[in-house]
Amino acid sequence: MHAQIQDLYRRYQRLLRERAPWDEAWRQLSRHFLPMRYRAAQDAARVNKPMLNRDMVDATGIFALRTLAAGMQGGMTSPARPWFRLAPDDADLTGSRAARLWLDTVTERMRIVFHRSNFYNAMHALYAELGAFGTGLLYELADERDGFRFITCTAGTYVLDCDEQERVDTVFRRVFMTARQLRLAYGRECLPERLPDAWNAGGEERYAVINAVFPRQERNPRSLDAPHMPWASISWLEGCEGQTLPLRESGFVSFPAFGPRWDVLQGDVYGHSPAMDALPDCRMLQQMGISTLKAIHKSVEPPMSVSAALKNAGLDLTPGGINYVETMQGQSPLAATPLLQIKPEIAQARAAMESVQNQIKTGLYNDLFRIILNGRNNVTATEIAAREEEKIILMGPTLERLHSELFIPLIDRTFMLMLRLNMLPPCPPELCGQRLKVEFVSLLAQAQKLVCTGAVDQYVNFTATAGRIWPEATDAVDIDALMDKYAEYLGLEIALLRPQEERNLLRDARRLQCLQQPSA
Repeated sequence: MHAQIQDLYRRYQRLLRERAPWDEAWRQLSRHFLPMRYRAAQDAARVNKPMLNRDMVDATGIFALRTLAAGMQGGMTSPARPWFRLAPDDADLTGSRAARLWLDTVTERMRIVFHRSNFYNAMHALYAELGAFGTGLLYELADERDGFRFITCTAGTYVLDCDEQERVDTVFRRVFMTARQLRLAYGRECLPERLPDAWNAGGEERYAVINAVFPRQERNPRSLDAPHMPWASISWLEGCEGQTLPLRESGFVSFPAFGPRWDVLQGDVYGHSPAMDALPDCRMLQQMGISTLKAIHKSVEPPMSVSAALKNAGLDLTPGGINYVETMQGQSPLAATPLLQIKPEIAQARAAMESVQNQIKTGLYNDLFRIILNGRNNVTATEIAAREEEKIILMGPTLERLHSELFIPLIDRTFMLMLRLNMLPPCPPELCGQRLKVEFVSLLAQAQKLVCTGAVDQYVNFTATAGRIWPEATDAVDIDALMDKYAEYLGLEIALLRPQEERNLLRDARRLQCLQQPSA
């Protein structure tokens, strides 16, 4: 085997051993929340492995996680609403209307790119992974022929590593492909000698392909060739004899993978999820459901006490069955009677189960996201902030982590790829060489801001009340600054606001009209 592949494979095995404690936790979480997702290393190659959990009697965890994923999709990256925008990092440039209009145009083009790709489908799957396993992995790939493409990887198919700042910078991903798929993906000339023969024979055996993406240490910064790009991407067949070279060695200018965590402890690579907190309740709910079903079964079909003389009588014990038994004079009739008289308290059992179900839903923020899902067409960030202020505050750390670990690097990479593919309009002179920043205007991001800025509404209401008594109280408010700042909180585009020059002209015309009016 190639020496470089040997080194990478040893590192891959080490990262697998470090991930091992998480595997059992992910397996249990998958059983209760995402039965179709988790792929263990030992069964990833099995095509016909069982996909359903036969032991589950209550699907509350599955439905609660489904609500969480859909709520985060609608609240953070809704395809029907703007959820981010670009702004200049320099505060002095925020007043430049030309710069803001260009940034709004670029933002709209980026939204179109996301709409035309599979971005929103991939994000929905990523939210489910985050809610269940605490860690997600998303790839963003782009080229001139295929456009932008996003891949969401499920837990168990990858291992991660972090840099000195605990940011994910290394990904080893394992996928299984047939010989035909390998030939289409990498070309026949790159495959080991026995693989083309297997493809010609029409074999359906699946082979493990490992792809490693990591920062390249030794390279020529002046070269843009694949072996000298900042991020290396190397693929090889696992355990294939006769492989002397990688299937493919390429690279990326920026890291193409994003590994957000719901919550993570210092020093950990993988994150913690709300489903981990709700897992004990899910286990208890399954046991309560099994016990309740047993009680119902025993009350409907109780165990029977049957006379030994009727052992071979062929009694019909089905509902409504009629049996004729001969008895001797003076003896009690032979009969089959219930052994136990069971009258389960079904109402109490259901009430107890409902309490646990509600606790699971609360742990997965269903009460918060139900507002978004039930009022998708007309819900506002103000309503969410007013009704679920406490939960919005609790979601704050997760939102900030997703912004820093997923959305900001994702939008940065998308912007750079569009720039390289000549998909952006010419940049205005004042923005050339300037840093940009990402501002989030999704429902949850706005609700988070409104929770922290509710004092603005209180101040305006107080000023209006005080102005009725003391007219000079309104002089303290800078109307233009207040309106512009409030528009920023609401995420309005700059094109919807008049520039300062037009406002001044309108005010001058209004004053002139007042002066020209004849006095009474």
